[in-house]
Amino acid sequence: MANIDEIKQIINDPKTVKIVGTVGVDGVPHTAVKQSLHVNDEGKIEYIELFESSESYRNVTASLWYNKKVSVLILSPDKESYEIIGEPERILIAGREYEAVYTKVLEEKGYDIAAVVTIAPESVENSSPKEKFKDQEKTRLFYKHLDRLSKES
Repeated sequence: MANIDEIKQIINDPKTVKIVGTVGVDGVPHTAVKQSLHVNDEGKIEYIELFESSESYRNVTASLWYNKKVSVLILSPDKESYEIIGEPERILIAGREYEAVYTKVLEEKGYDIAAVVTIAPESVENSSPKEKFKDQEKTRLFYKHLDRLSKES
């Protein structure tokens, strides 16, 4: 298992694909690309939510209220992949921190934002295919069983 500091550079790379997975109060999962996602100076995951009416925003807000987890999937340009599980820690919709982000996005991109979401990472798992193949080789139960049967015959 990795930690957030080990993959901070990958997450903060603008070329890395970043996807946030949430679950609504009705239990229906929802995923959305969030390219603004990054690791802040405190080691927390942060992203900008653009629309107040988005399903992601509703779900992450419910996750904050009811202490539910969210997932973040990242895929680097080199095909390194990690899944991060965490809990929303705060959602800024006003105040100095929010205003600084709002002003920066407005100046750089020309549009409004709804909120700044902060997620406290709890676990980081390498989900890259080469890592999964290594793990699979260790546990190849079906093939171990076939090997044993062929040796017995």
